[in-house]
Amino acid sequence: MILTTKTKGLLSCLIAHTLWGSGILFWSMLSYLDERTVLSQRMIWSCLFGFILLFVTKRLKNIIPILKNKKAMLTLMFAAVILSVNWGSYLWSLNNHKAIEASLGYYITPILNVLMARIFLKEKMRNLQLLAIFFAVIAVLYGIFSYGEIPILGIIIGLTFAIYGYLHKIVAVDAISALFLETLCIVPFALLWLSIDAPTNYGIIGYGTKHYFLLIGTILFTGVPLMFFAFAIKNLNLTSIGFLQYISPSLNFLLAIFYLGEPIKSSDYVTFPLVWFALAIYSWDMLNQYRQVTKYREYKKPCNTNDTHKSVK
Repeated sequence: MILTTKTKGLLSCLIAHTLWGSGILFWSMLSYLDERTVLSQRMIWSCLFGFILLFVTKRLKNIIPILKNKKAMLTLMFAAVILSVNWGSYLWSLNNHKAIEASLGYYITPILNVLMARIFLKEKMRNLQLLAIFFAVIAVLYGIFSYGEIPILGIIIGLTFAIYGYLHKIVAVDAISALFLETLCIVPFALLWLSIDAPTNYGIIGYGTKHYFLLIGTILFTGVPLMFFAFAIKNLNLTSIGFLQYISPSLNFLLAIFYLGEPIKSSDYVTFPLVWFALAIYSWDMLNQYRQVTKYREYKKPCNTNDTHKSVK
């Protein structure tokens, strides 16, 4: 079976958000460290991971034109800052028992993605997509007002990740190069923090073998999904990217309740089911669209006939 570029983009997005969503199981094992230390380690190991991928695939030379492109580099630098704020906020939420609010933030992201796609990229939406957006907006607004206060953390997380996705949509840089260059921008600051943090919180030294395996393991929940997400951004429209992002916060939400034991609010019993219903509508629409495209391609496929013509004597 030959996968289309769009299908590869869809699978890449699913992998990225599954890893991000289940990452709560991993990050909780590093809760003994300051979130800034964990963030620094994520950046350093992801940068190394990106470098190794570029080296193995013999694509290191590809970053030279990018480095010379001022506009691309400024976009990647801005994306790196935005990503740092997003990751840092998420790690802080886990260490301060606010994982459910962080999930709400990631639920806001797809709506912002859709708005950006419509306003800036002029992407069109079908009727079922509009219906899904309607339910999603109602759900998120209900969740926000039910908190009794503005969930600042959730808004920061949602807004920064939406901006990050949009920046990757407009910059012409491949996924691996983007991963390497973005994290490279933050590495100097990460090393500076670790040099300050190491004597007190043991950001670099002071723990056993398990500690170092955990630090290296940050690649699986940072560099790997980030690379898949960057590939998906290039091969799916921003509207589809937006709604697939409901996978990650749904996993976060469930794990926050059943694994971390965070209490669920009464409003969550309305907000999250509505969001899941919106996701089901959107997924159904995407599936129907995929089937129609597949049928059309099969219809347009030329027939290969191997009829043999007998010669007439």
